[in-house]
Amino acid sequence: MGNDATLAPRRTSGARPGGRSERVVRDILTTTATELARLGYANLSMDEIAAKAGVAKTTIYRRWASKAALVTATLRAVHSLDDAAEQDVDTGAVRSDLLALLREHVGKAATSVGMGIARMLGAELNDPEVEAITRELRAEKRAPLIAAVERGKARGELADTVDAGLVVELLAGAVFARISRFREPVDDAYLEAIVDLVLTGAGRHATLA
Repeated sequence: MGNDATLAPRRTSGARPGGRSERVVRDILTTTATELARLGYANLSMDEIAAKAGVAKTTIYRRWASKAALVTATLRAVHSLDDAAEQDVDTGAVRSDLLALLREHVGKAATSVGMGIARMLGAELNDPEVEAITRELRAEKRAPLIAAVERGKARGELADTVDAGLVVELLAGAVFARISRFREPVDDAYLEAIVDLVLTGAGRHATLA
């Protein structure tokens, strides 16, 4: 997603594909993402979002009861967390599962809007609403990665003693610190290196344990 990209909302029951309702939701979410990356959560204005999206503020509040709800929906759209097809990756091997999922996450996070949002939210974690949103979405984003590690354990690729949460914490921490904190590129060579390093370490830890 680039600066001028639009976000595809999860289609609600009965909504006509490409209909006005879907376009309105897309415009609101896209505007919110852009403004969030530019201004941060505290300075985000529902009035300004409505004006820039070309809708009445009541239109926003009919769908999202609060700014926190709107931002949560926006971040889900940014990371395609409502898209089951993108989250359900099963290539048959833990290494290729992790690489496929990380590539998807990097493709969404390593954009100007994605990095802007990450920096803004990271700077506002002392806000209870921002902290709650971040924790909820962090768990949702990492769930498919944890599931991939658990499938690897079930297939015998990794020992039962391997902590799936820790494996994902190491991978996600390294990848997203490189993107949002250091603003350095994350290519396939880097992803393969970090996945191989962590999986090798996980295997060794399990053997030693």
